[in-house]
Amino acid sequence: MIRRTWRDISIILSTIWINLILFILLMLLGAGLLKLFGSDPQASWPQHLLDAFHMATIERVETGGKLVPVALAFALPIGMTLILGEGILRVFSIYMQRHVNRKEWDLMVVKTFHNHTVICGVGEMGRQLARRMIAGQPQMEVVLIDPRPGLLAELGLNGDHTIHFQGDMADVEILEQANIRSARLAILTAGEDALNLETAYKIQKINPELNIWIRLHHSGLAELLDLSRKPQIHFFCPYQQAADAIVGHMMEQPPIAAFAEDSFS
Repeated sequence: MIRRTWRDISIILSTIWINLILFILLMLLGAGLLKLFGSDPQASWPQHLLDAFHMATIERVETGGKLVPVALAFALPIGMTLILGEGILRVFSIYMQRHVNRKEWDLMVVKTFHNHTVICGVGEMGRQLARRMIAGQPQMEVVLIDPRPGLLAELGLNGDHTIHFQGDMADVEILEQANIRSARLAILTAGEDALNLETAYKIQKINPELNIWIRLHHSGLAELLDLSRKPQIHFFCPYQQAADAIVGHMMEQPPIAAFAEDSFS
């Protein structure tokens, strides 16, 4: 529980740090102008900062009728509303409603991912790969892209390190949402060769250095494609690999011994 809470806080801070800096700068600017043009230039910096904050929260502050303090009394609340309302408060609203409006929170979470794995087209092959990877490295960050809803529940995975975006894997917007620019590995396991290849070409445009593994039912296609000449792109055919493994196992044992072993296992 503590670990998850700290993780959520770090995600929020990574999203709002710019707004916090802007708010601090706004207060310093207001304090500086009050120091130069305020009704009491002899006041200390902490007092000017406090006055600037009070102005920003629309509390009464003595302006002495001077133009700059009066202008600040209007400008600081507007600036604070834009910085806090559009930034910090919006992020906290997304966090508080993350169980209802899950996608906006997931987008914030994925922006914090680096060197993560993106699996596109999570059919039976994609599911097995995701399960094996996460079982071997429970802290691994994984993004799944698939149009079917409820995929994480089907896989029995929580949302701590695994995010599911429901949509078309060949959609550039979905790939950008998956933070493909910062990914370490992309695995394309859809049941259609054309869809896997189309997605691979689009990923290449976004992140040319990314390692990509592409599932092809027709293994001979790989030799005909320009993608096959790129060292970071790899093709695999489950049928061919399964056949190699099965035949290799068969050829290692005499037929009678293999039959006896299978009969009593």
